[in-house]
Amino acid sequence: MKLAPVTYTTFWSLVSSKSLLPQYIETADTYYLFAIEDSISWEVTVLMDGGANQTDFEENHKASCNQPLEIKAAAGRPMRVSASPQPLNTVQHWQGYQLTLPAGQMSAYVDISFPNLVYLHGGYIISSDTDLNDYIQADVLLVANSAEYIPGLISNAYMIPNAQVSFESYESMAFPPTVKIRVTLSTATPNLTDVHANILVDYFE
Repeated sequence: MKLAPVTYTTFWSLVSSKSLLPQYIETADTYYLFAIEDSISWEVTVLMDGGANQTDFEENHKASCNQPLEIKAAAGRPMRVSASPQPLNTVQHWQGYQLTLPAGQMSAYVDISFPNLVYLHGGYIISSDTDLNDYIQADVLLVANSAEYIPGLISNAYMIPNAQVSFESYESMAFPPTVKIRVTLSTATPNLTDVHANILVDYFE
């Protein structure tokens, strides 16, 4: 990160012209203002000396500072909040599913899809009655024909009872209604009883 000290007037000019989100840290006698632009931190110090800069900051800018930092998105990608993976103007949701591998069968699956565009943050799979022969696979498929779209979201992860198998998209992958996640629970040796896996999916919409 390159630190770039500027004057008070220049600081607010940059904030306005570049649509930056100004931040400040307050001490007993000083405001430390900064605004992040990519790898540059524009910075200015405002003394609490009763001067014009202090008055202007407190009357015109202070209340609107310290909003969540915004990372500008590339084309086709959502605006999001740092250091959160949540795109702007979305609400976080959690959806639960259960996958059952019937006794005597080698594999079973559940398909997870959404009627509208969502931003998939991640989730986890957990089972209390699995054994070390059971393993999980998760792939992103096309809804229309179940063709592979993103194979190996989770690739043959062997299950440990009550231990989570997690998946996460740090930037919250755009997940349109044309695709689905197929979570497959398989076993190397058929089980004598049903095996259940609970799935929790975390997404923004």
